[in-house]
Amino acid sequence: MKKAFIILGFGLSLAAFSHAGSVSFKIGYFMPRADSDLWAQNIQNFTLKKSDFNQFSFMAETDFFLGNYVNFEVGTGYYEKEVQTEDREFQFSDDQPIRQTLKLRIVPFEGSIKIYPLGRERPILPYVGAGMGAYFWQYEENGDFVVDRATNPRLISGVFYSEAASPGYHVKAGVQVPVGRATIDAEIKYIRAHGNLSSDFDPAFEPFDLSGLQTNFGVSFWY
Repeated sequence: MKKAFIILGFGLSLAAFSHAGSVSFKIGYFMPRADSDLWAQNIQNFTLKKSDFNQFSFMAETDFFLGNYVNFEVGTGYYEKEVQTEDREFQFSDDQPIRQTLKLRIVPFEGSIKIYPLGRERPILPYVGAGMGAYFWQYEENGDFVVDRATNPRLISGVFYSEAASPGYHVKAGVQVPVGRATIDAEIKYIRAHGNLSSDFDPAFEPFDLSGLQTNFGVSFWY
């Protein structure tokens, strides 16, 4: 985490010497990778698929032009999804389903370097980029749960909650189409991050997977 903020601060210092840049607003679609043991357990026990947590997201970013081929970018965003599930195997004694509500929220703060291999004065502007960030996340499970499923099944009720800021990194590629002093943007981005769960959850669980693939579309305004 410390290294990420050092890199971010260095980039902002470089950007202070730049007199041009852009502001971008994007709508994305985030698809969590969901590849850790709590995800796997919930998919096995509940009526849940990985794709149930796919959801639209929103981003705002500022680019600082460092010459004709490189940008430094800082940005933030917002993703949140709530999913209603039921236990796949067990029911109440009156045959009513045992229900749960699962909720995930992620707010990233990221710094990136973007490279324009053809420069910035073309009718179409392809780019690639990579960077690091802090991912502020909250995960909550609320409802009724069957524990000791294989040996002595019993029902518990409650709210189980984790909240943290976790370091991560991302890579991306995209294209911009200039329209006057603005561009139309399309981008694909892969985020890799994990976070430690709170004591509400089994300490044997591995870090919770926050990674995922995101497609973004939006507009940038140059200044």
